Amino acid sequence: MLAHRKTLPALIALLAAPSLGADTVILCNGDRLTGKVLRLDGERLVVETELLGSLRIRWRDVEGIESEESLSVLTDEGERLDGLVSLQGDRLKVMTPSGAQREIASEDISRLARGRRKQSVRATLAALDGTAEFGYSVARGNQSQTQSSVGATAGYASAHYEFTGRLDSLFARQEGTRSQSRHALSTRLDRYLGGRSFSYALAALERNERRRLDLRTRAGGGLGWRVWQRRRSSVSLLGGLEYVHDRLRAQDNRARAESQIGVEWAARVFGFLRLESHLSVHPNLLDRSHWRVEYDGTLRVPVAGRFSYSLRLFDRFDSRPAQGVARNDYGLVSGLGLEF
Repeated sequence: MLAHRKTLPALIALLAAPSLGADTVILCNGDRLTGKVLRLDGERLVVETELLGSLRIRWRDVEGIESEESLSVLTDEGERLDGLVSLQGDRLKVMTPSGAQREIASEDISRLARGRRKQSVRATLAALDGTAEFGYSVARGNQSQTQSSVGATAGYASAHYEFTGRLDSLFARQEGTRSQSRHALSTRLDRYLGGRSFSYALAALERNERRRLDLRTRAGGGLGWRVWQRRRSSVSLLGGLEYVHDRLRAQDNRARAESQIGVEWAARVFGFLRLESHLSVHPNLLDRSHWRVEYDGTLRVPVAGRFSYSLRLFDRFDSRPAQGVARNDYGLVSGLGLEF
């Protein structure tokens, strides 16, 4: 009986103790969470817990952090610090592997991600950030027209890499005419080189029935520079080379090498509106008279919880398009999205 009395408190203490290697997050109301700090996403700290799953906590509600594993901290000035992190109030301390200690203001942190240790599959999936969107419209008159759109974005950021992927499908059909659908899939992998510089590799597939494009394949890479980096806003410049192959309907295929000059920016306006924009120019390296311009811009407005309303504008310009196709192809798509 005495043995059971001693064993029960020990078992309760063992279950209540934080897991070995778990980070501790202290909230302003005094609550304590144990788990793994995955990243600081804008104004949200993402923490993976064993019982509650993935939690997104407002950064202003975090009073303290004690990390048991290495984290990577990127400052607004482009400096990256790797090591154990301790946050107390508005000051964050980083203990580097060499034993040196750095202290910075929490408001000067632009990004926070897991360190160099390998993550489990569950932690990696929990660190994914993205949205899934759907829109639908019907117009009736002399002719019946329907249009629906499906979109999805996903991103993953670690201490040294960042992966982004996007899928866009626009289904448009009008009675008595051919389908005007458009589908695009793109991926990009960034490798941080130090400070604000990074290298990137990209791949993309596109099908556009309106432009008589059965399949466009793109692959390439280059270098980038983060001109401006804050938690609420960022601006990056891109420059590189890519191979493009177009398979056209009832016309000869086209293959070419292009350069890429681009600028992308993202911002949070009024603390809740999210703006994302990407503009790139693609001159043909062997034919100066042929060049393309691509633009994508998205506005997201939160509705309730993780649901949001999105408005997306796209524009594709080709100085020498396929025969019988207009130079410009643009559209405005709205939808309801779910953030994850």
